[in-house]
Parts: sequence; structure tokens; C-alpha cells
Amino acid sequence: VGRTTLIESYVLGASFGNAPATRPRSFIQCDTSSYNINVVVDGCPYSLKIFDPESELEPEELEHLLVCEQPDAVILMYDIGQISSFQEVGEKYKQIRAVLPKIKLVLVGNKVDLRVRNHQGLPLVTEEEGREEGSRLRMRYFVETSGINLRNVDELVDEAVRVASPAMSEINFRLRGKRKQCSVM
Repeated sequence: VGRTTLIESYVLGASFGNAPATRPRSFIQCDTSSYNINVVVDGCPYSLKIFDPESELEPEELEHLLVCEQPDAVILMYDIGQISSFQEVGEKYKQIRAVLPKIKLVLVGNKVDLRVRNHQGLPLVTEEEGREEGSRLRMRYFVETSGINLRNVDELVDEAVRVASPAMSEINFRLRGKRKQCSVM
């Protein structure tokens, strides 16, 4: 669904297409599937851990990852050019909710650049369909993105931090003035 490209675009602050690079970021790659990065959202500094799990995790592997990592928010992503990935959103949602019933979720339709490059007339998931699914599943936020040209990538991560922040309000109060921790999967 383009998740790794989107994450690397954000972490590196560079695009994989013709879009100009955003600000370079300082980060630490923890392992092959996670990054620690310092960000500022709404004037507050956060130490953000971004996980990039394998694409096709079996339900028990997803459960293990969620239990071990205990993320503050989960970004559930589908590829607008693959109807099947959109159709799987509901099942992934149920799997995540079964493990972490109160987790904050964000829905993302990725590869929006396909709308411009769709010369073959392939069926694409519409933005309206994505919004409706996000509303039906009571997602905290919905956005369409492109890791290739950086469309809405910064906005997605900022909003994921905002969505996760209320869950951390007690910690934020105790850590006033210090860097807050936030993890997003």
C-alpha cells in the first residue's frame, strides 16, 4: 500500500517523485521497522516512534506487535488503486480493536498520485468512499496522501500526534516543558 515509501518520505524529509524536498529531519533508525524522530506539533516537542510493520502480518503477529509496542495511535492505510486493500480495512480495524479497544485510529488512503497518473482507467477508491468508511468506523481522522510527492504526509503525522495526545494528557501535565513521547504504528 506504499506505507514504507510514505514513512521514509516523512522521516527523510524528501520525496521520491518530482516534489521539492521538505526540511531534512534528524532520526535514529531503531531496527528495520521503526524510527525515532523528534518533531514539533502545535509548538510542543515530541519524541515520536514510528513503526513500519510487515505488510502481511497474520492476525496473531499483529496482536503480538500491538501488545508489545502499545502504540498511542495506529494509522490504518489502504492503497486507493487496490480495491482489495480498501475492502480489508474493516477486518484490520476489528483485529486492532480486539487487542486495543481504546486505541486512537487514523484512516489513510495512500497513493493519491494515482488519480493523476491513472492513464489506464483503473478503478480507484474515491475520497468520498474513504471518508464514509472512516466515519462508519469512527476513525479520529481521514486523509489521502502520497509518499511519492509528499502530499499531506506532514499533515498526517501531525494529526496522528494530535489524535494520540489526549491519551497522554496526564503525562503531558507531569512533563510540562519536557519532550513528550508518542508512538504511532
